[in-house]
Amino acid sequence: MPPPQLTALEQQQLTVAAASGDTFWHRVRFRLVAQAVARSGANTVLDIGAGSGQLGQWLGLRSNPPRYLFQETSPLLDAALAAKFGAEHRGAEDATIASTTLVALLDVLEHIEHDEIALRAIGARMVPGAQLLVTVPAFQRLFTSWDDSLGHFRRYTRGEILRLADRAGFTVLSSAYIFPELLPLVLLRKLRRSERSAAEFPSLPRVIDRTAEACSRATTALRRLWPAGTSVVALLTPKAASSAPPERQG
Repeated sequence: MPPPQLTALEQQQLTVAAASGDTFWHRVRFRLVAQAVARSGANTVLDIGAGSGQLGQWLGLRSNPPRYLFQETSPLLDAALAAKFGAEHRGAEDATIASTTLVALLDVLEHIEHDEIALRAIGARMVPGAQLLVTVPAFQRLFTSWDDSLGHFRRYTRGEILRLADRAGFTVLSSAYIFPELLPLVLLRKLRRSERSAAEFPSLPRVIDRTAEACSRATTALRRLWPAGTSVVALLTPKAASSAPPERQG
């Protein structure tokens, strides 16, 4: 029997698992997770839609790392994650999510057709005090064949994420656009209307990758200022757990 054909997303994640697939774009998002862990006092990160487990590897290299748990629906990627981290790090899909756990949902919602149902199901497992960090690609007008090849159903505005979170039973603690500096590149890709649909991230020379990381870290630190970006980030908590007023839905 021939081996199963990899999806574009599985192929991308296996490529990312290699050292050559580690890019500034991933590391900047991972720092947002680390910052949320530090601020919330969480001792565990549950990586839902973990893909290649790059977040777990990155966290493991930090001093005093949180416990890492993964959940992945792709059998191929799940097996690779279990081999990498150990099956004991596989998070049970129906387990209660403790208040000391930060849930990471990094560029996952756009792959789910019924995103509100999925988000509500996660929230139903979270006890008061637990937090969820979400990142998604921004602006449907930037949707290209690259999104299509990865199985994206949509891209989001910040306002759409705020409204989705509210319908799914969450309070938004913070939200912002990130990677504004990448907008010209994404717009150029859109204007070219390229038929190329390769899902892999481009390989960057180390000096360019590190320079881009420094730039993106700076813009991410100032993320409250940007009216647009190529991604949206939001920190959520179940409504019953929040004493803070919700963000205005813009």
